[in-house]
Amino acid sequence: MNYRKTYTLFTAFLLILLLAACTEKEGTEPTNDKIESASAKKEQQNSNQAVEQQQDKMKNNITLAVEKGFVGDEIEFTIDELQPNESAQLIWNRVEGEYIVEDSYRFIGLNFTEKDEIIVEGMVDAQGNWSSTFTVPEGFGGKSTIWVAQGGKKIGQVGFSVETKFTMEPESGPVGTEITIKATGIGWSTYQRNWMLTYDNKYTGFMSAISTNGTGEAKIRAAGPIGKKMISLRTGFIGSGYLNYAQGPFGDRDVPDMIFEVTEGVAANINNYVEPAPVAAHGGAKQASAVNKNGVEVTINKNEAIVGEEVSITATGLPKDKDVQFIFNTMRGSRVSGTGYGKEIVDLGKGKSDSNGHITYNFAVPDDLGGIPHLIDIQVEGESYGQTYLRILPSIVSFEPKSGPVGTKIKVTIKGGGWTEFDNAYYLTYDNAYIGYMCAFNSMGDLTFDVYATGETGHHIIDMYPGIYVQEDEGYDMTILPQLSYVNDHPGSAMPAIRMSFLVTE
Repeated sequence: MNYRKTYTLFTAFLLILLLAACTEKEGTEPTNDKIESASAKKEQQNSNQAVEQQQDKMKNNITLAVEKGFVGDEIEFTIDELQPNESAQLIWNRVEGEYIVEDSYRFIGLNFTEKDEIIVEGMVDAQGNWSSTFTVPEGFGGKSTIWVAQGGKKIGQVGFSVETKFTMEPESGPVGTEITIKATGIGWSTYQRNWMLTYDNKYTGFMSAISTNGTGEAKIRAAGPIGKKMISLRTGFIGSGYLNYAQGPFGDRDVPDMIFEVTEGVAANINNYVEPAPVAAHGGAKQASAVNKNGVEVTINKNEAIVGEEVSITATGLPKDKDVQFIFNTMRGSRVSGTGYGKEIVDLGKGKSDSNGHITYNFAVPDDLGGIPHLIDIQVEGESYGQTYLRILPSIVSFEPKSGPVGTKIKVTIKGGGWTEFDNAYYLTYDNAYIGYMCAFNSMGDLTFDVYATGETGHHIIDMYPGIYVQEDEGYDMTILPQLSYVNDHPGSAMPAIRMSFLVTE
């Protein structure tokens, strides 16, 4: 009887386990219908993704009349496979360049950014076609992408090459004539942004258009005996022209060769002079604003002057009947000696405010560094009440002798050389041949050097160009070279070129 009870209970227990197992199996394993449904859903997802990817893929639906051209050219185009009877836009891939200057004196390198620019807009016809023209916009040259967009979405693209175009004027003139070479479509990539200029196979310097986005301007002067002179420009890197350019990665691009004819006589401005200071790229190095106490106003009659020139500062709102000290802030030191460099102050002298707190103070510009402007502090009892800025411009102090036979040693002294990484050096050419560079920082803006007279009887030009002394990003090599495009593409402080000449006698 006890065995039968036990067996019955055991049998009931097994039945419960089997029922539980069957229930669990039915609840956890999908049926064939569910498997087929999940598979179909996955296939549908894959199909939707494929459709989306196909929609995002750019069409090759733009046809251009030509594949390359110059800035300003009018290009015909035809586009198909568009949404009928809707507007469409042609978008240009624009690149903008800039010089990176930090702390008002450190030259880092270059920076390029890209942005979209709508260059033409129109209506698509009933068949989904759009035909029109666009004008190649001013900007960097090289390979560029053109897109067509509708409804704010790019749907097609094509490539276009903007070629570099050079012009020169004048084409003839006597020794000393200023020659201007202009270019559009200068590239921004490594082997397209710097153009090395040679004059009768003598390296003169380089031409760039970083801050002007591909539109450049270089200035040199006519040199040599009467006759035709060959001027050539080649792209290159590390300061040299790429001579076998036809075998290089950009061999399909044209390179310019121009002829200038030197005629009899000399230019009217053959005598020594410093050019007017140009405009620095992007307005130049950014400096802190002058700070004045409440009620204090400071004016200076000249923002720029040369060493020794008289300058006048007027201040109002100062403490009455007090001694007023004028402090000139400058820099001292060297980048190469190992001793370092830092700020230093120079006492410009002192005056006394009147009973109304007014003072006018005259002083001679100190023999000091040029380049970026110097801050001048106006102090009363050691406390600064007002500030202003003064920039020292380069000046030719001496050039002796002015004539003589071949071999004559010419001694030159220039004041107002700079100290920053982009204006502490000048780069010397003789008859458009680059000789070397000179540094002004260690000598507090003084540039004294010798050069020997060479060449045939007649006038010979000696020019000093701005350039870039050092840069931190070595991927953009533009250093220790005359920058012929200094007029509108030099970073920092807009240093002027210095023009001189020597007459070689029998």
